[in-house]
Amino acid sequence: MTLRVALMTSGPVGGSGVVLDRLTRVPEVEIACLIVSETIVAKRSRTKMLKKVWKIGLLGALNGIRIRKWFGHDMRTDAREVAKAHGIPIVTVPRVNCDETVAALKRHAPDLGISVGNSYIASRVFTVPREGFINFHGELLPEYPGAQSVIWPIYFGRTQTGYTIHRIDKGIDTGAVLYKRAVDIDFQPRLADTIRRTNDRVREELPEAFAALLADWDAHAAVAVPQQAGRHFTTPTFTQYLRIERNNRRLARARDA
Repeated sequence: MTLRVALMTSGPVGGSGVVLDRLTRVPEVEIACLIVSETIVAKRSRTKMLKKVWKIGLLGALNGIRIRKWFGHDMRTDAREVAKAHGIPIVTVPRVNCDETVAALKRHAPDLGISVGNSYIASRVFTVPREGFINFHGELLPEYPGAQSVIWPIYFGRTQTGYTIHRIDKGIDTGAVLYKRAVDIDFQPRLADTIRRTNDRVREELPEAFAALLADWDAHAAVAVPQQAGRHFTTPTFTQYLRIERNNRRLARARDA
């Protein structure tokens, strides 16, 4: 049975492009449409921003801005070009959670929605497809909800990171786990290099992970594992960041010993 899917993204160049390209070659999948949001991320209220700064401290917030570029990826595949090449309808919407998105999903009637590179998706959107929406999280769940890839495992002195594809629900990274895989952290003397190299390795597996999941969707969906409520991770405080730096150097030396 063919699974009709809609891919939705707020960043059409990068991961969404390589995922869409791979899914066009999965016999069990039919791409109903590509939905592209013109807004990259939802705007945070001033109150939420101040609460986060209060929680992690001013140094933590400034450091978080500094290290953000370490998590970038050199993926240049444009999902819109892939869609054009395969005759896939492209729908441009102003925001993820808007009437136009809901209308597009109802019009193209996918069985399943795929989110790649979006911010929070509201229930009025993720409940439209019969099978709901799924999302890629660049860490293992339920261990690291909300976490940026790699840094929190290093904080706890661990040597593996990973990725998870999960159902979307009303929480952040709290939906049932459908597919996950551990990946060894590629320790380097500099933390920035550790993050870049490991994150690139994880992202390289992204297209095949989605292909494997959707090629046997019914089997994976039948054994999806619900998550229990636990700790939610965010940007580290500056003190936590210093511990991550120390652990990275220690584990890089241990690997080379």
